[in-house]
Amino acid sequence: MESSGPVLVPGYEPSFQDQNGKPEKLWLLWRERRSLWRVLWMAALASTIVAFLIPRHYQSTAKLVPGETSSNSMAAALMSRVSGGGGGSGAGAAGLGMDAAGFLGLKTPGAFYIEILRSRTVQDQLINKFDLRTHYKKKYYRDTRKKLDRYTDIQEDKKSGVITLTVTDTDKNLAATMVQAYVDDMNRVAAGLNTSAAHREREFLEQRLKTAKQDLDDAVMRMSQFSSKHTMMDVQQQGRAMMEAAAKLQGELIASESELKGLQQIYSDDNVRVKSARARVGELQTQLKKMVGDYTEPSTAAAESQVAGSYPSIRTLPALGYGYSELYRQAKIQESVFDFLTHQYEMARIQEAKELPVVRVMDEGDVPEKKASPNRSLIIALSVLSALVLGCVWVIEKERWNQLPADDSHRLLAGEVEVELKSVLRKVRGNRSR
Repeated sequence: MESSGPVLVPGYEPSFQDQNGKPEKLWLLWRERRSLWRVLWMAALASTIVAFLIPRHYQSTAKLVPGETSSNSMAAALMSRVSGGGGGSGAGAAGLGMDAAGFLGLKTPGAFYIEILRSRTVQDQLINKFDLRTHYKKKYYRDTRKKLDRYTDIQEDKKSGVITLTVTDTDKNLAATMVQAYVDDMNRVAAGLNTSAAHREREFLEQRLKTAKQDLDDAVMRMSQFSSKHTMMDVQQQGRAMMEAAAKLQGELIASESELKGLQQIYSDDNVRVKSARARVGELQTQLKKMVGDYTEPSTAAAESQVAGSYPSIRTLPALGYGYSELYRQAKIQESVFDFLTHQYEMARIQEAKELPVVRVMDEGDVPEKKASPNRSLIIALSVLSALVLGCVWVIEKERWNQLPADDSHRLLAGEVEVELKSVLRKVRGNRSR
């Protein structure tokens, strides 16, 4: 009965060779299986240790929608007219994947905000706020910015214009907080860079409003001081009241004089009633003269009345009324200017708010629940596979090297290099021993 294959005798090692008389590669690998197995489990152990030594990284992502200003709206209308207004031409441009904004050279709001996010100003604010030099173990701001930029990913969707901001860090809470800080600092810097006409008008009106407010306060203060000094509140009302009081006093004086003349015809001058009537007439004349004032010196009379603590006289009232009216007119003018500037200032603030470049947050950066990296299973699998491949290559190349003849140029060169290296090593050891 014929055997179906070669008989393997204990201690006998078959020699599988190819057409050139060299051992087959699969046979070589099988012969060195123990060595390859050691390489596998050592690589698995080492890669497992390395994979678990790599710290976990978490990603927090926020989606931002750039706010549209009037210039952006005009640009969008122009782009839509260019891309869709021409019927088939717009469809052809969209089909070719042409970006109308880029084709026309228009500035998109997303690109502006992305540059702000990547600016040195925003990055330095984050570095100082979260002490990232200590966190990243960097001494200089430049190196810290590079690492921060490496851990920050900013992408813009050209179709929707939505900006995706992703921050990676070993601390998941810090990653979420940094995303929010990115948005806040970006809005602050964008507001500071606003150079629109409404912004310039608001700044001008703000300075002018401060000046008008100071002028109005000065005018009101001068009018109040004048009123306090001359005891004047309202010229027309005060003049009418003084004229009525003077007319009433004049009537009482006429009645008292008539009464005095009647008593003089009946009684002598030494009579008590005559003396009383004469004293009353004198008092009324003094009050009337004081109220009417001195015609020749109105300022002196006004000063005397001020010292006496009474109201100004009728004769000095027109002169004082002119000064009061002038101060009142200036105060009303400054009040009208202030009201007008206040209205214009509020309108400019509203317009500036419309044009203020502010980004709206579609999705806030939340605290991640799962780690983003490292993928330990993938690291271990790739490491073991790489070690296996390198081990196979080593076995095959080692066998090929052993098959080279002794007088091969490569083996002779290797021998020379080996001798030289051993000589150098002996010298180094001798120097160390000495």
